[in-house]
Amino acid sequence: MMTIVLDQEKVNELVDRFYDKLLKDSYYINMFNERNTDIELLKDRQRVFINRLVSGGSDQEQGKQVSQVKERHPFQIAPDRAEIWFGNLKETMDEMEMDVSIKKHLTEKVDFLLSKIIK
Repeated sequence: MMTIVLDQEKVNELVDRFYDKLLKDSYYINMFNERNTDIELLKDRQRVFINRLVSGGSDQEQGKQVSQVKERHPFQIAPDRAEIWFGNLKETMDEMEMDVSIKKHLTEKVDFLLSKIIK
């Protein structure tokens, strides 16, 4: 199996840029405020998560990721909101200098995980 590596600097840049986009959307601004969300903590979790998504390949690892996503998102996620969230992530990846195979891999993983939590 091919090992895909995304260096930490790229992960940090991806997460920072992604949240910059999200925080321009009033829906997310309000949601984070209502939940009293610590954005820096959220970014830290996202960095760890993206690292795992990029490097983790086993079915067991994928099972863990699904459980983790469901646990962190016990509320229902509307398909249109997921679409916006994922759209922002893809847009962010497209704006960055990033290996095409990494983009593809990450897109597939996120798409799969989103399909597990969208109601």
